[in-house]
Amino acid sequence: RTDAFIHTLMGIIYEADSDYNNAFIAYRNAVEVYDQDFMRLFQVGAPEQLKKDLLRAAFHSGLDDEFEHYKTQFGMTDYVVQENPGGELVFFWHNGLGPIKTEWSVEFAISERGGQVFFSNENLGVNYAFSSSDYSSSQIKSLTNMQVYRLTLPKYVDRPVYYTNGVLTTSGVSRPVQLLEDVSKVAFKCLDERMNLELSKALIRLAVKKASEQQIRKKDYRFGALMGIVNAITEKADTRNWQTLPHNIYYARIPLDVGTSQVNFQTTDYQGRQQEQTFTYDVKKGETHFHTLTSLESLRNYGGYN
Repeated sequence: RTDAFIHTLMGIIYEADSDYNNAFIAYRNAVEVYDQDFMRLFQVGAPEQLKKDLLRAAFHSGLDDEFEHYKTQFGMTDYVVQENPGGELVFFWHNGLGPIKTEWSVEFAISERGGQVFFSNENLGVNYAFSSSDYSSSQIKSLTNMQVYRLTLPKYVDRPVYYTNGVLTTSGVSRPVQLLEDVSKVAFKCLDERMNLELSKALIRLAVKKASEQQIRKKDYRFGALMGIVNAITEKADTRNWQTLPHNIYYARIPLDVGTSQVNFQTTDYQGRQQEQTFTYDVKKGETHFHTLTSLESLRNYGGYN
């Protein structure tokens, strides 16, 4: 229902515009989402950089009580806000690619008892029921004459990341990028939470289609058979999804010297090999530069490089 990454991004934008009060509110909201939701759902806690951003925004807003409160909460009682004589780089790294949505099939046995029709699958431990009074006796009879149904549902397939971490370096200062959001885990969780609803809707839809098919078979077997083929073809899972979303989103802040400033970004892959890229910025005092780098590399399920 709420997203820590979006709140963090809002805070970064407010702070770049020197609106420290709104930046503090956005950062505080982000920390709360990490603590209350993201840690529980995705095992992702608030990045250290976000904690420093929150403290800095509180300090520049003159919120002394909040500044001291969060220093204690974060275990950063020695933290001191340092003035930056130059500019600053906010670096976002989109690492890898999010999961691909595909489909899977499941078979359900159908039975009628106690005025209800049941769809059940012992292997999955699921048992869905709906009232037989909502349908005619002929529809129910036709439905239960078909003992097994095949249902197709959506699922995600993860694309493991190729790179495991990254570090920014400039003028003797090094900052590791820190995880803001695990997009892949969010996708899996969202699909899991709505799967019961998706499954119940699909079962009712399949029940009506099959019952109608049986009624048509009684009048014209060939047309009923054709209807069955059409129903089987059209019973497809919705596999539409954004296939270029990143697997993970990281970020870091690093100070930049006034003038021409170079920053090295070093990545480490899943085999421990390192690669380095260099970026150059023309920096003015008090200026914030934004840079987003996307690494599209990912691993296939069998461990090969893609």
